[in-house]
Amino acid sequence: MFDAASRYLVLHLTLNYNAKFRDKVTLRTIQKHRDLLFRQIDEYPHPLLEAIHGTIWKLEEGEKSGGLHLHLLIFYSAHRKSDILVARDIGEYWVEKVTDGWGDYWNSNACKENLTRWGVGIGQVNRRDYLKRGSLQAFIANYLAKADQVPHDRSEDDKLFGARSFGYLQPANSVHFRAASASLHSY
Repeated sequence: MFDAASRYLVLHLTLNYNAKFRDKVTLRTIQKHRDLLFRQIDEYPHPLLEAIHGTIWKLEEGEKSGGLHLHLLIFYSAHRKSDILVARDIGEYWVEKVTDGWGDYWNSNACKENLTRWGVGIGQVNRRDYLKRGSLQAFIANYLAKADQVPHDRSEDDKLFGARSFGYLQPANSVHFRAASASLHSY
């Protein structure tokens, strides 16, 4: 990613559902919403979404985290300065445009000070900031690539789940994103 641009806003959102709708959300529901969001990132010109240069995502299910949810790491153009506001805007887009009011989200960028396990690898990340980039790599390897909390009702033909249960999206309008690992599954 950093070969193509000197800096990105790296955003981490957890996209989930409002508590009053969670019992109605199936694996197919979140897959449909995930696919719709990625299609909109890839195909539709929208000022908020067109600055997304790449994503890494993971679908999980966990009782403490509110059932089915999608972790989304976004590499966003650094032309906007506030990662917290951009992440909030994308979270609101999920709620209003993608899930028609069913959605909810957690904006990890709004509470970076709580990220102590691997360090802070989100926010504005510059090419030469090796500490932040190391924290980002540790987060991807140790959190997004972990193999637990996969949804219970997945089927054998569900292409979402491979060896690592996560994937990436390279928007068609972006020339910046290249897969970092052969174990990533493309959308």
